[in-house]
Amino acid sequence: MRRKEGAEPVAALNRVRLVECGEPLVDMRKVFPDLSVLRAASVPWLRERVASMFDQARRRLPNGYSLGLREAWRSIDRQKLIYDRYFSQLKEEHPEWPYSTLRRQTNRFFAPCDQKAPPGHSTGGALDVWLLSSGGEPFDLSGEGHKFSMAATFSDDLPEETKSLRLVLYEAMTGAGFSNCRDEWWHYSFGDAAWAVRIGKDTCFYGAAAPPHNEYEKQDRKFAKEFAKRRI
Repeated sequence: MRRKEGAEPVAALNRVRLVECGEPLVDMRKVFPDLSVLRAASVPWLRERVASMFDQARRRLPNGYSLGLREAWRSIDRQKLIYDRYFSQLKEEHPEWPYSTLRRQTNRFFAPCDQKAPPGHSTGGALDVWLLSSGGEPFDLSGEGHKFSMAATFSDDLPEETKSLRLVLYEAMTGAGFSNCRDEWWHYSFGDAAWAVRIGKDTCFYGAAAPPHNEYEKQDRKFAKEFAKRRI
């Protein structure tokens, strides 16, 4: 199965009208005690309906597979940290690129925080997932090289086995109602501006939101400390 590559243009995201539905965020660890959270610094909160859809996706997987959560809700501060770090990394690697190219290339993989449309992760409607074995072991879905070199969900350069595994994940997630960012095989969303652009709607119903307590502030500090030690 082949899909065109390309992230959602920022201008298109900003044209989406937000009609916030007020749906609460829920702690995925409490809703699903057996949840596999693959990153210690993740803040596993999602909108209530999105959490239910995640469970539907798990149930749609064939025997022998399960679903892990890598990232869910992110604070605006965390999103900005990731965005700025990747922008600086690209600037170091490509000093000949003008500012506009650096912005465009960064926007491919990280939503900017200075636009009308909030980053999907900050709405609680976006999540990053991974396909696991029934025993909880992650399958290798990345392909060869840098994590972004074959990040497009249906990249033609992937080994056939990797394509098949990504398709298993894709069919389970989209079957549950999610849409996929074509530049990132791991990123799915529902109800945010990117979801609206992908499926041709002019309105979304999830805007920026935050968990009803300050646990994430501790997680953000932990994330920032660990993040400073590595490249994206």
